[in-house]
Amino acid sequence: MTNPHFLALDGGGTGCRAIICGPDGNEISRVAGGGANLTSDFEAAARNIRDTIMAACREAGLDEAAISASIAVLGVAGAEVGDSALRLSAQLPFAMSQVVSDQDITITGVLGQNDGTLAQIGTGSFFVTQCDTRTRRAGGHGFILGDECSGGWLGREVLRATLRAYDGTAASSLLTNAIMAEFDDDPHKIVLFARDASAAAFAGYAPRLFSAAQDGDVIASAIINQAVHDLERIVAIIESEDAEAENSGAENTGAENKRKGATPPLFLCGGVGERFIPLVGENFRDRIAVPDGDGISGALIMARNLYKTGQDHG
Repeated sequence: MTNPHFLALDGGGTGCRAIICGPDGNEISRVAGGGANLTSDFEAAARNIRDTIMAACREAGLDEAAISASIAVLGVAGAEVGDSALRLSAQLPFAMSQVVSDQDITITGVLGQNDGTLAQIGTGSFFVTQCDTRTRRAGGHGFILGDECSGGWLGREVLRATLRAYDGTAASSLLTNAIMAEFDDDPHKIVLFARDASAAAFAGYAPRLFSAAQDGDVIASAIINQAVHDLERIVAIIESEDAEAENSGAENTGAENKRKGATPPLFLCGGVGERFIPLVGENFRDRIAVPDGDGISGALIMARNLYKTGQDHG
């Protein structure tokens, strides 16, 4: 295999993105596609991924031979659950490919081998801290059981608050009144929406929630404040456990010195995570850094490493 093209894909509940780089490393196509959460709906996610890949290949002008000689890494939500990664891998046309979690490519793109803490918060969420290449993760367990602070979580909470306000068991606000009116003041319609809605559909309420909170809506403000509290709590816990693990080891002098010498950067990433940057406490805000990469760049790094490993063992 000589001079292959490289494809990187980042797939989540709201949508997926794919890029293709030529053998010289220059990007030659970039395409966006539909939602790609393998746990929520494997068949729909796989179809959207295939469509996005083929659209990227067409934009890049790749023929069948070039596609079959390419190297690809796909980071997809839900790939770490069950046999989803194997099932998707079997549908790929590339010479070498790897399907991993979208968490893995984001950690590679944002943290790489460096110390730091990442809160990736979009439609879903996960948290990771890294010190001396050791990592500690939390969250990322999906919309039903986890994804704290995420767009899906925020949407679910505002609909819960809307129903409580309708029942008279909690205060109402302009936002809850407006949402209730959109469902024709019928709580059963909200229940039916929630039964069938994806995490991305719930996350559609997140922008309105932030806007209402900025306007002083008491319900929106309470939900946003709870999300900020949970974000800070989770970050503090995983960093504390990471520090304890480092300090309990006998061969930890390098990591311990780094921990004592400087506070690691904090990355708040994703469409929702970035909205939290001005809202977290000063001790967190002072540590926030702008990442050099993201999930798609992380997938590209992994694709090149996959090729190099194949060459080394070839």
